[in-house]
Amino acid sequence: MKKLFLALTILYGASMIGQTEVKSDKEIVPPVAVTIAFQKEFLGKIPIWSKDYEGEDMDHIRYLAKFSTGSSVGLAVYDNNGVLKAYELAIAKEELPKAALNYIQKNYPDQTIREAAKLIDGNNVITYEVGIIKDKKFLDLVFDKKGGFLKVVEKDQ
Repeated sequence: MKKLFLALTILYGASMIGQTEVKSDKEIVPPVAVTIAFQKEFLGKIPIWSKDYEGEDMDHIRYLAKFSTGSSVGLAVYDNNGVLKAYELAIAKEELPKAALNYIQKNYPDQTIREAAKLIDGNNVITYEVGIIKDKKFLDLVFDKKGGFLKVVEKDQ
């Protein structure tokens, strides 16, 4: 009787495990508030969602929507309540403010611009990030709306 009970328990447990749906880490479904906010802001765009964590204890969830804007790629960042925290748009280096290009040419003459982006934060403050590689390190040079240099941020490649 014990063996029969054990066999039934194992079979039942195995069948329950088989019924459990396991989503991959890449299949992110954001909260409804986030989805609605994205659809209002970027009508007709189809995002690929991902999420990450921020904050001192890495306990605040951010939802990232990557999508095509036609000739470029956009990235919108939302909090858990659907509030747009930032928007990043990849741009050509020719679209950078002239002052930023002059700064790069003067201070980093031997480096090639690897990527450039226009960022708009949740307060509608515009900045530009320019990615270069110097001494085998990837650096983001950050500029204000007019092209004034703000800071350098070292990033992982």
